[in-house]
Amino acid sequence: YSDTVLCLDTLELKSTTSGKVIRLSFKESEIIKILLTSAGIIVPKDDIIVRVWGYDSDATDNNVEAYISFLRKKLSFINSKCQINSIKKLGYKLEEATC
Repeated sequence: YSDTVLCLDTLELKSTTSGKVIRLSFKESEIIKILLTSAGIIVPKDDIIVRVWGYDSDATDNNVEAYISFLRKKLSFINSKCQINSIKKLGYKLEEATC
């Protein structure tokens, strides 16, 4: 999406604009994959929990919020044009940053 590419076999996130690459943890890669494939669409936190941690998980909204924070920092590090926006009480949406 935009200038951001996720390499599934190496779990690396890359900006095609800056050329920077950063390695992701497995859970980070699963979350960004969900957001990349749903770019521009609001993804509820509950959907992320079920798809990443599973139905029987004890994961909470705080777990998702922590991983979203990690991903935002990594997107910033690679100078990606993508940003993860919080949609209050609904979830998260991946969008291209407007400057």
